Amino acid sequence: MNPIAIAQYGLVAASNRFAESAQKIAGMGVDGANVDLASEIVDMTLAKTAFSANAAVIKTADEMQGALLNILT
Repeated sequence: MNPIAIAQYGLVAASNRFAESAQKIAGMGVDGANVDLASEIVDMTLAKTAFSANAAVIKTADEMQGALLNILT
């Protein structure tokens, strides 16, 4: 199990989710698109939180690997 690889996948998924919501919001005034602004803002906030959590996982895993290498050397 590689936590960095899993977190990288999470970063991509969160980024895509954010981009999809942003695209929907940008298209609100075009062609009579029916967009629930509140729902899209919530989705963007959740994507931002997921991105931050995955970045924290990568940082922590990197620190743990560094500490392990320091112990072994």
